Amino acid sequence: MEFISAFFGGFARIFLFSLVFWMIGLIILLFREMFNTSRFDIRKYLYTLWRMTLLVFEIVGYGAVVVGIVMLFSSEEKLTYGMVTFDALLLSALYLYLRFKAGGWSAGNMRMRRERNSRR
Repeated sequence: MEFISAFFGGFARIFLFSLVFWMIGLIILLFREMFNTSRFDIRKYLYTLWRMTLLVFEIVGYGAVVVGIVMLFSSEEKLTYGMVTFDALLLSALYLYLRFKAGGWSAGNMRMRRERNSRR
């Protein structure tokens, strides 16, 4: 029972840190739009927000692998941080699989619905 609790707790920790970093990025994005002199484009803003959300969740997932290993060797809670590392490895594998299926990291390779409709 302790294993399952640590397993889901690892995902919860990663998700919580992702939300914290996403909120920080959201505040930065809002201030950037607030002091922008050009006309506000809601479609561009939502696209930027979506890309930031995906990027933050990926970066925290990748970073949790390193942080989990460091905390595993420097803490007394071996099971907790072992599961954080294991969960981060699972999430990183999922993120890499989805990223490669979506066309890679470059913005030109991302297949979006808007681009597909504009080719008609």
